[in-house]
This record gives sequence, C-alpha cells and structure tokens, in this order.
Amino acid sequence: MHFKDLLIFKTLAAEQNITKTAERLNYVQSNVTARMKKLETELNTQLFYRHPRGISLTGKGKLLLKQAEEILLLVNETKKAIQDSEQPHGSLTLGTNETAAATLLPKLLVNYNEKFPNVELSLRVALTTQLVQDVLAHKLDGAFVIGPIADNRLEVIPIFQGELVIISNAKQDIEFSAKNILTRLHCPYKTRLDRWLERKKISPGNQLELSTLEAILHCIEAGLGMAILPKALASQQIKAGTLTVHTLPPDEQTVDFSFIHRKDIYLDQAYLAFLRLIKQ
Repeated sequence: MHFKDLLIFKTLAAEQNITKTAERLNYVQSNVTARMKKLETELNTQLFYRHPRGISLTGKGKLLLKQAEEILLLVNETKKAIQDSEQPHGSLTLGTNETAAATLLPKLLVNYNEKFPNVELSLRVALTTQLVQDVLAHKLDGAFVIGPIADNRLEVIPIFQGELVIISNAKQDIEFSAKNILTRLHCPYKTRLDRWLERKKISPGNQLELSTLEAILHCIEAGLGMAILPKALASQQIKAGTLTVHTLPPDEQTVDFSFIHRKDIYLDQAYLAFLRLIKQ
C-alpha cells in the first residue's frame, strides 16, 4: 500500500467521481482507475460501489477512509516537523467569525505579515459552529470563535471579551424598530435579545435573516429593524449618531472571543509565532 494510493483513495471518496478526482490531482483517469483496482486487489476487498451517478464507499471503504485520513495526517505532521526551522515559513490556514475579522484581525495580520513575510496566510470567514467543525476535521489550522467552547480535543486560548448591545435606528422608537428583528442564521446572541424584549414587554415582529453583519448594520441605519451585535462592530455608526444603543443586563452584556486549535497538531515556528502575537 503506497502513500499516493491512499491520497487518491481519500480524494476519490470525497469527490465520488473519477473524472473530478483525476482533475483535482492532475492525473489521467485511467491512472486513478488502475490504482484503485490495484488497491482493492491488494486488500482483497471491494472499496467502492460503482453506479451510473459515480461511486460510493462500501463498509470496508469507510473503514479504510478513517485509517487513511489518520495516516495522511500523520505524514503531513511529520513533514512539518522535519521541515521546520527557526525562521517561520510555510503556510497557515485560519478561520474567523465576522466580529473578529472586522475588529481584531486587520492589525494582527498586518503585524504578522510584516514580521514573518515568508509565511503564507489564508483566512476563511464562517460561523463559529462551522469553524469548530473545520478545525476538528483538520481543514483549518486554527480559528477565532465565540465561546464558550468545550471540547477536550481543542486548545482554547481566551482573546478578549466584547460587549453586546441592542441597536436600533436613532430616529425610531424601540417599539417600531422591534417590528423587524434582523439576525443571521444560527445567531449565537438571539436568545439574549429575546429575553431582553420579554423583560421590556415588547412583542417582536418578523425575523429577517441576512447573510452578513455589515448588511444588518446598513438595514438598521435605513430603518428596517433592530438587532443584537457586539458594540465594536457598530462603533462608527454609534459615534455618528445614526444608531441608538440599548444595554443588556450586566450578566448578559459580555461575549467571549477565543482562538482554538487541535491539541494533537504539530506547532511549527510559524504557528508558535502567531500564537505569541495573539496572546499579547
């Protein structure tokens, strides 16, 4: 069993299509087919069901996929350890929620790039739930998330506490603004807003889901509704007087931001340098 065979197998299991697998790995289709037939012969078992729509894993194939992922990860981690040097280099693939992307990361990434220009940084913005899944699946080296995060496979590094506020259009009363509650899918703060409205005896109206926090801010400025957000995201609009801030009870005002990574990954010099910066 060769390392490249496992890589082809893992890619084919993900793509479920020989043509797409060949394109992704820059192989000819016949090579992919031959290598997988050879692997099945070597293991004396069928790994794939073949059907007109493509292929899918058999029970034995699913078992091999789990082992193959662990082997390929171990090879990659070993390669990182062997190639590591005192001067940070290589790549870091990071994830972040929108709040950290807008407030914390610009200065941090500029600082890191200036200090370590030989490290290639890539960044993906997503919801915390997705970021946690991607870190656990080794799709991201680490991520900035909203806490608390409880998973013994993860190292959780506290970064800062943000202040949550409810915002509405400065020219509208709160009762009118509550006709539309602006939020995002799986918003982690929505329950706090609901409790606040209940305490104020305000009946919420329609819930409108928007794709980004920026879109929510623009809609509130236009008078479409109200929302709950980290105060730092709306600091310019608050200062300009286009938005009104409504405070939450003290026990619901704060939100924790953390950086997470798997405990079992090899931390090379590029990663250690990044961790030192965020801990500062």
